[in-house]
Amino acid sequence: MVLYSRERTRRALFYTIAFRALSQLSTVLSFVVLVRGLTEQSLGIYSLLYSIIPVMGTVVSLGLDQVLRRYQPEYLQAGNLAGAAWMVRTVTRLRLLTNLVLLAAIILGWNLFAPLIHLADQRSNFELFTIIVLLYFQTMLLQSSLASHMLQGYSVGSIAVLSIAKLISYLIVYNFFAFTLRAAIVADVVSFGLTYVFLRVAHWKLCSPKPADAEYQPQPDEWRRLRRYAIANNFNESSSVLLHVQTDNFFIAAMMTPVAVGAYAFYVRLNEMAGNLIPTRLFDNILQPLFFSVGRDQAAERLPRYVTFMINISLMVQWPLFAYSLVYHREIILAVFHGKFIEQSLLLPLIVGFALTNNVISTPITMTALYGEQASLILKSQLFGLYQIAAMLTLIPLIGLYGAAIATGTLHLFRNLWVWWHVRKTARWTNAGAALRAGCLIWGGAMALCWCVKMQLHAPDIVQLCLGALICAIALLLYVRSAAVSTSDRGILSGVLHGRESAILGWLGLSSSGSTVS
Repeated sequence: MVLYSRERTRRALFYTIAFRALSQLSTVLSFVVLVRGLTEQSLGIYSLLYSIIPVMGTVVSLGLDQVLRRYQPEYLQAGNLAGAAWMVRTVTRLRLLTNLVLLAAIILGWNLFAPLIHLADQRSNFELFTIIVLLYFQTMLLQSSLASHMLQGYSVGSIAVLSIAKLISYLIVYNFFAFTLRAAIVADVVSFGLTYVFLRVAHWKLCSPKPADAEYQPQPDEWRRLRRYAIANNFNESSSVLLHVQTDNFFIAAMMTPVAVGAYAFYVRLNEMAGNLIPTRLFDNILQPLFFSVGRDQAAERLPRYVTFMINISLMVQWPLFAYSLVYHREIILAVFHGKFIEQSLLLPLIVGFALTNNVISTPITMTALYGEQASLILKSQLFGLYQIAAMLTLIPLIGLYGAAIATGTLHLFRNLWVWWHVRKTARWTNAGAALRAGCLIWGGAMALCWCVKMQLHAPDIVQLCLGALICAIALLLYVRSAAVSTSDRGILSGVLHGRESAILGWLGLSSSGSTVS
């Protein structure tokens, strides 16, 4: 069977939908328990500790993660199972080594920099947290490898294992113990440990080459190609440390307080959980192997179609998220989180608003650049980080957390537009005009109707949220039947979802025979 066939893609899609839905539900519930259980101070410190992970992911990456994502599908497409296994072994071992070295350096220098971000008394908690850091990167690499083998049942299933384990651990702590920062970290260590064991066993059983296969050794030309790509991406990722939204927490910690970090991280996390519903994130472990397995002779015709498809299906989710958060930001916090950090609730629509552009275009244009092995282009775009430093230092003293959100949001907007300009011949959004017109008209009307209902009907918060969800659901049905979804998009969906689920596509108006309204 062909690895990246339509049937295997379809099966992977269903596994992804099922396990992502389960993991999303568990993640939301565990986050609610975490927010209610921890104090505002502890939540801020917890967020600062987790902010270390993306920093480590960039500073000592060596480009390893990107090499695995970019070239393992190519090896597997060529039937080189031994080469794919060699790549996983090499990448996971090197990643573990670099992480151990950096973590040791952080612990040795703790007394020098920890006081700058109000973590001087948290050394013991950080030492325990290092276990999470090591397990996080190893699980991420194994998930990527399983996804390249089109084994999304295990790759995405592991995400569900992690989120469910966290939920159960948090509930145990919440009901039977004091919900301290230390207890939350221990619960996460247990959850990541279970997930890593699950992935390691699955990868050993399903992805190991046959014993008869010779030990793989890349040829000199291949070594040079891999090294060149790894070095370029190492510089890309090292210089992108400021691009991660978690890095904002260090600016806020230094210029404000851990409580402010907790408030900002809270709203960023809400946006991230909602953003995980965006199809390019939901199905990234399917889209990336398919995208990078496209042959050079087919790229000119297929890549613009894939780019348009990714943008349009992402907008199906990002538009309603923005509309709903803009109208109901206070009601969400009051009804679900008992009003914690309610004073900064306008941060939610502000952050989600920037995500409306950044989440939608970032993945397709970055994948286009990496497909063309234009890693240097991504590297040059990191210079926009200098703008963020200036914006943070200027805006945080003036408008606090809102300044941090504006600085980061505009940074990603400018950077993504700059990258797109250089890959615009391939990363074409073929129905941009029609999609933007339909989006503004339909979702502008939906927001206006939600505001009218909210102002005229004085009802409990939960009732307002339900009515708003109903209005947005109706608007979404109109949107997917409009010209915002191109004929090519409908053809791609019909090609993959051609079984019994095709009836659902037809009902939604997303099948290739579905009508559109302009």
